Amino acid sequence: MSKTIKRKWKAVRQEFKRDMLITCMANKAFAMMIVETYVASKSRKHIMEIWSLLGRNHKEAYGDYCDKLMGKSLTGRNEIIRNLYFCNRELYDKYFRKIPECYAMGEAYGVALKVLNSKR
Repeated sequence: MSKTIKRKWKAVRQEFKRDMLITCMANKAFAMMIVETYVASKSRKHIMEIWSLLGRNHKEAYGDYCDKLMGKSLTGRNEIIRNLYFCNRELYDKYFRKIPECYAMGEAYGVALKVLNSKR
């Protein structure tokens, strides 16, 4: 995205990052949940890319995938804002529809890694 679009949410992103840092420092399990959510979202994206690649280019493989594997992989909703709804309702109420999902995920993931990799 362009820098002007990123700057539009800069103040909200910084505030979100501060609040996430405080929350993650108090609860390391919350930080681990953020990392797991990030990994699940990337895994789901990868599965969907493979599925679309097979559908466009390899009709036989696509048919086998649909017949044998479809519905057996764990895919579902794995959004950071949805997880905030269940884990920390105050943060959810404060940032719901105030920051785009992709920025929220990136900021939360960065904070979680910082907290989990810190020595203290």
